[in-house]
Amino acid sequence: MLNKSLATAVAVFGVAGMAMPAHAEVSIMYADWLSSLVEPGIADFEAATGETVNAIKLPGEGYVERVALDLAAGTAADVIQLDSFVVSELASAGYLMPLGDMGSDWDQYQHYMPALLDVVSYDGEVYALPTDTDVRMLWYDKSVFEAAGIAMPWEPQSWDDVLETARTIKAETGIDNAFLLPAGTKQGEAATMQGFYMALLGADTPEDDRNRLRNWAEGKWIGDSPAIRRTLELYHDVYAEDELATASINYATDIGAAVREAMANDEIGILASGSWEFTCLWDCNGGPALPSADERNALIGWTPWPGSGLPDTKATTNISGGWAIGVNKNAQDPELAFQLLTTIFDAGNFGDWTVENRRMAVRTDIAASDAYASDAYLAEATALAADTTGRDTYPGYQVVSALVQQMTADILDGVSVEDAISEYHASLVDEFGEENVITYE
Repeated sequence: MLNKSLATAVAVFGVAGMAMPAHAEVSIMYADWLSSLVEPGIADFEAATGETVNAIKLPGEGYVERVALDLAAGTAADVIQLDSFVVSELASAGYLMPLGDMGSDWDQYQHYMPALLDVVSYDGEVYALPTDTDVRMLWYDKSVFEAAGIAMPWEPQSWDDVLETARTIKAETGIDNAFLLPAGTKQGEAATMQGFYMALLGADTPEDDRNRLRNWAEGKWIGDSPAIRRTLELYHDVYAEDELATASINYATDIGAAVREAMANDEIGILASGSWEFTCLWDCNGGPALPSADERNALIGWTPWPGSGLPDTKATTNISGGWAIGVNKNAQDPELAFQLLTTIFDAGNFGDWTVENRRMAVRTDIAASDAYASDAYLAEATALAADTTGRDTYPGYQVVSALVQQMTADILDGVSVEDAISEYHASLVDEFGEENVITYE
């Protein structure tokens, strides 16, 4: 069963959705921005097999909802681009084909990084192959650090180190956003992933899922735990206790543009964000106005997210997302559909696309190639993916994520940590039932 948000999308788009073109021998659905990966793969597949591919290219806006609609209606293509965010929802609903058996016979399957296959897995089965991924880190403005007298490269070992640096920045420069930690409902998934979850993963011991949103062994959502409390206390320190960031920037009309403008104007000291910022702080499309890597390195730096520093916690943390391509459980010819998939992901086509588009590699063979390694930033950032994890993308995760975002919004609004967690726990119980919510002491 689809969760509420995807089910709503089916209802909303059901009238407006265009009829799917008639299937060819094998069909594929993808967003237009992925054309440079998919279309050369289609051409290679058609040349090798003599088959005709029905290629259905759609706009990026509304694409995820369209996938949910077509799968629910039974009109989806055989091969489908997917946001890793929804793989578990679609797999649990029986819409996707597990790839493990076929993948084990493909001579390139072993190159995928296991942690990134976990991101596109459900109940122990891999349901898609990642196209790209990302990692998360703390970015810092070197001009601000220099003005505040902070030594670089900056290598904080704990949350206290981060907070102390931010306090120094505030005291020495007077800027309003010494440490911008994404928060609030308008930040959406950025508040969950770039902020809350990155801190959560280092808040407690990894054992028994104590630093996650879900206890997988018990099959329950975590409604209260020391890790959740410590993470909210970090938000309280940043936004309430020390006023190291302003709530207002989290409610800007265009948050991404506002944050990047502030960073360009030396109005942010430390920014919790992701690997894309090495380009996006100037031009997310990597256009001709993008400064050289040396110029960018002179302006900004980055460091891994440190753990809390408490005993038995991780030294650094990371969480990854990204896009993927999977196979429809009801594909007309599953073997042919999988062959199209592997042709798209063949090392030559996939490796060229990864390098040319400055994407983070999801495979060890591509990451080890000379062409990829020549990009010093990508090579260094990719090393963080070796110890990454994915969101708790079990059915219902999107609801939980929205509740996490509300918790951080509550802190922005001056609500106490205790009251924010109490409301979060109660909302989980209302949504999933008391038997499906666990509390850690």
